[in-house]
Amino acid sequence: MSIPPRTATDAYLATIHARLDIVFDIDLGELVRGHHVVARGIKLGQPVDTRRIDRERLRQLMEGADDPHNGGGFISRRSAAGSDAGEPDTETTMTEPELHYEFVPGLDPAEGERGFDWYWMMYASDDVGTEYADDNGGAFDPSGGAASHGTRDIGGQIPPQASRLTLAFEPPQDWVPPEPWRREIVVDLRERRLAS
Repeated sequence: MSIPPRTATDAYLATIHARLDIVFDIDLGELVRGHHVVARGIKLGQPVDTRRIDRERLRQLMEGADDPHNGGGFISRRSAAGSDAGEPDTETTMTEPELHYEFVPGLDPAEGERGFDWYWMMYASDDVGTEYADDNGGAFDPSGGAASHGTRDIGGQIPPQASRLTLAFEPPQDWVPPEPWRREIVVDLRERRLAS
């Protein structure tokens, strides 16, 4: 299969005024029956200011998040102008890094409703031993067509001292993809490109 242009991913990113931080276009193979998964790149975590929520609830949610080995983000507080009680009005959190990909051809709505026979898995690791979650969160567009855009959470923040990120892939249960298919890719985080 020849890799089609990154049209679905570019269209999605344009709607959220974002871009990929590490760009690559690589066919992972037919990870889902009848559909190739084409990895398009990685959008790294970005700081986002949000209105302050209940401090105790926030503390419970982010307990231990400052530890770079637990895959969590970080929280810092800053006061907004005009804060009456000295309490911060906004908080800065980091979004989770994501792999952006496309199903080629795109998944149609009926396939998205069938269950998990389209649900391939991804696992992250790096050269500094960070523990990444493997919950495989994300979303995809089931509108069919030539390609459907999707995202897959990396599983935590990539620490700045990491120089290589390995993403390993598995097809859905009970599906053996036809060869060739990629079992992993290695991303050079310093050069911001594929290493293999």
